[in-house]
Amino acid sequence: MPKKFYALILASLLYLPLGMMAVNAGSSIEVYIYDFPEFPSFKEIENYFSKFPEIKTTIYCLNDSDHLKEFLEMVNLLVTQGVPVLPPGFCTPCEMAKGLNWKEIYVRYSTPLILVFQGGRLMSIVILRCDASTLDKALAHSDNAAKVFLHYHYEDAVLLKEEARIKIEELFKNRMKSQTNFFHILPLVIAAASVDAINPCEFFVLIVFLSLVTMRLGRGAVLKFGVAFSMAIFAAYFMMGLGLWKLIGYVHEAKIFVVILGLSIGLRSILNFIFGFFGLSIGLRETIGGFLNKKFKRIPKFLSEKAADRLRRFSSNPTSAFLIGVATSTFLLPCTSGPYLIALSLIADLETQIQGLTLLTIYNSIIITPFLAITAGMYMLKIKTSGLKKWSSAKQRWLNLAGGLLMIVLSIYLITYAI
Repeated sequence: MPKKFYALILASLLYLPLGMMAVNAGSSIEVYIYDFPEFPSFKEIENYFSKFPEIKTTIYCLNDSDHLKEFLEMVNLLVTQGVPVLPPGFCTPCEMAKGLNWKEIYVRYSTPLILVFQGGRLMSIVILRCDASTLDKALAHSDNAAKVFLHYHYEDAVLLKEEARIKIEELFKNRMKSQTNFFHILPLVIAAASVDAINPCEFFVLIVFLSLVTMRLGRGAVLKFGVAFSMAIFAAYFMMGLGLWKLIGYVHEAKIFVVILGLSIGLRSILNFIFGFFGLSIGLRETIGGFLNKKFKRIPKFLSEKAADRLRRFSSNPTSAFLIGVATSTFLLPCTSGPYLIALSLIADLETQIQGLTLLTIYNSIIITPFLAITAGMYMLKIKTSGLKKWSSAKQRWLNLAGGLLMIVLSIYLITYAI
């Protein structure tokens, strides 16, 4: 039995490197493209950047007069800073004799115009050339000085003057995806994890399961079962968090849903605290029951009996505790998703994904802290499950109030700084 138990713990820890392999570390790259949709280069550029979903790509069609004006402003800036936008030996009088003006000349010889930013800093510009090798170089460039990759007449890139770089960054600073500081959001992630940790869903499952373990196998088995359950919660939540994190990072509108959900959960918790003094409660179950003048249980009787029977049969070895922990995390995620989604929305804006993985580990470590504390209390201090249930019932309203207030604060922060 002990060998199986330790093998189980080792298997749960292996979730971490697997999860980290699923996310590549790197800095945030943003690309802005100016081109005409009817040009062949437009489709070629779209196809190229479709291979890099992690890069935020914004395309501005030059058929729009505002985008065209902005494009010409940048081209003029590059020309005044000595960047050879026009090919060497270019015959200006010849082109003007054809009826072209300066605006038309710049459009002809400067599209597509591609700007690459990394972490909010301009790294490279590509003018006219849209072949894969040049774009690869533009994305890979990471020197202090920005480079301009020009038409095929120039084999080497041209260094951009710092003055021009600053002016272009100024034009784009309001559009740049904000990069969140790790230490700035660390307290917010800890606060969200604390709200999640006091959620009663998994808390009661653990207490019921450990009480059955105590009755069947004695108090000595509590430690193995409790730790296995806690590690399963950690591993399952970590893996689900990776998927949700990537989804929120790619779908910006998902943050709006998270804010609405967070505000709704927070407001409901506060109203439930206030209405609790009058013996009232807000919730779908309570609302339907009020209309029908009938009281509904949280879990129907036949389901609760089946669940209890399953728990009794599974309370025989630590492997079952691990499986129950995974199942609990999966099926009860909607009950605890609010704080987790807010934390993941904050993590999605970090500059590097290694920082995100670190915060994800910290978050899930905080979540399982109460489970480990309950396990240690029952094993070492011989705390009874009946006492834990009474304490939880007495304090739950105040814990829910604190959680609701924190959810509203975090949601407001998300609206203000991360959307």
